[in-house]
Amino acid sequence: MTRAARQRFSIGYHLNSWDLTGQPLRPALEFLAAQGFGWFEILAFTSLSDQFARKYMQLGDLPPPGVTTDTDILRRYALLSEAQSDLGIKLSSLYVNATFINPNLWAYERDCLVALARLLKGFGAPVLVLGGGPSVASGNAHGAEDYKAFCRALEDIGRRTADLGIATVYHPHLDTFIERREQLDRMMDELDIRHAGLCIDPAHLVQTHSDPVDALKTYVSAVRYMHFKDSHVDDNLKGPERYAAFCELGAGVVDLPGLVDVLLDADYDGLAVVELDASQKTAEQSALESIEYLTGTLGLALAPGQG
Repeated sequence: MTRAARQRFSIGYHLNSWDLTGQPLRPALEFLAAQGFGWFEILAFTSLSDQFARKYMQLGDLPPPGVTTDTDILRRYALLSEAQSDLGIKLSSLYVNATFINPNLWAYERDCLVALARLLKGFGAPVLVLGGGPSVASGNAHGAEDYKAFCRALEDIGRRTADLGIATVYHPHLDTFIERREQLDRMMDELDIRHAGLCIDPAHLVQTHSDPVDALKTYVSAVRYMHFKDSHVDDNLKGPERYAAFCELGAGVVDLPGLVDVLLDADYDGLAVVELDASQKTAEQSALESIEYLTGTLGLALAPGQG
């Protein structure tokens, strides 16, 4: 039986390649809809998420933070809403960072995350993707009590979003609380997966020399959302250079066939979103190359039942 015939999950595409480079989003959504995608993901871009990135992530020399008004934010979501109505391509999730373990910030972060979940409910989106938490490299403790506090925060959000019919997942990511496999194992020993699950992003794990296929096999029962992402790996890369190593599917070192087979064997029926931060080509060309790899090399379809 072909992979497409066994496939129960739909595939979406992340808007990062356009969004992070300041390109207009409506043409991007029109392009993705024309390729046959039914789902898209986008960054939430809250001020607290931006503060986290600036404080804890190794992103190089950044310009001063811009001022984003409530009108800017609402118009951004209006554009997504119009695309959903006009083009039939739906918001799958929002990705947002939080610190989670700073008691002086947590009430503010929690309220923002709950508000985003309510927004997702209005879009009919199924997932809230959380990232963040201070990394060891940023000089922050990662003791047993820190893991407990971190996991209790994830579970708190998960309980609140579950009331809205939305799954909360945590995304291990460079420059965050969970970067490497041993950290993921410690988190999963503590986390109550009835309330919060996982988003596995293989490109971030492989950059820390963690095996994403083995991580997915081990924790597939907790995986409620996937990123399909590829990367080159070079230990000489530092800071923002690591993010520039992300590449089109099939162009890096991630064992994507192995990942897909784990999902198929587990009858995974959630969403898998293709992501590339900033294309070294055009965003459209990178997307087309990843689509060709998905459908041609891996033998998948963008939606189940198409193969």
